[in-house]
Amino acid sequence: MCLERAIPIFSFRKSAGESGSLSVNYFTFSSSIADYLRSSSLVISHAGSGSIFEALKLGKPLIVVVNEDLMDNHQSELAEALAERKHLFCAHPHTPHKTITNMNPDSLVPYHPADATPATKLINQFLGFPDD
Repeated sequence: MCLERAIPIFSFRKSAGESGSLSVNYFTFSSSIADYLRSSSLVISHAGSGSIFEALKLGKPLIVVVNEDLMDNHQSELAEALAERKHLFCAHPHTPHKTITNMNPDSLVPYHPADATPATKLINQFLGFPDD
């Protein structure tokens, strides 16, 4: 991974100090973002599937910013599908300020991953692997 091209993940925490103050942490790369995510009250990330599902698994309000320069824009497809289902907010590089201003975190629906067991069994059966 080229660190210069890594997309920052921003995590926000309300400060324990003055009312309405905001603490912002950001970095361009971290081998593990789990601690940052757990301590955040809002996550702003690129729209990569790993980043999305890690934040959703922790139940954090999430704004994803789609990389519009991708040739096959799978990030946009995933982000828009999850936004339509009210699991996250989707922004574009020129619109995060509008998304932050207009978002209502209470409108989000928790993401519950599906059980992949039936699909796994079907694939294993097709490939001739024994049932467990």
